[in-house]
Amino acid sequence: MIERDLTDPDGIITVRSSGHWTKAELDAHFRAMREIVAQKRRNGEPVRVLSDLSTADEQDMGIDDYVLTECHRTYQPGDRVAILTPDKQSKQRLRAKLHGSEVGAFSSRLPAEMWLMAADLPPPQ
Repeated sequence: MIERDLTDPDGIITVRSSGHWTKAELDAHFRAMREIVAQKRRNGEPVRVLSDLSTADEQDMGIDDYVLTECHRTYQPGDRVAILTPDKQSKQRLRAKLHGSEVGAFSSRLPAEMWLMAADLPPPQ
């Protein structure tokens, strides 16, 4: 299941993902995200996304690469995307995959939110 929450007072788009996802669910999610992101851009608002994967299952082969491709289609330079992982091992694996992108991987929420709000900080390595 993938849910989006737009109620954060700082304008952070919170995405909560749990369980196992199908490609159809991902397609619907990224279609919705592109609409949300486009609206933020039209309004002159920064794009800040906190994607909470802390309760997500390990996904099928190829899904990770598909998600990364969709992220590149959805987000632009200057957008901030923080991914909350279930554990430090997942965080390190994701950071290795994301190396060089403007996406940060975190194992706890507070540092992720702090990074999202501080535009001058590079993604953690």
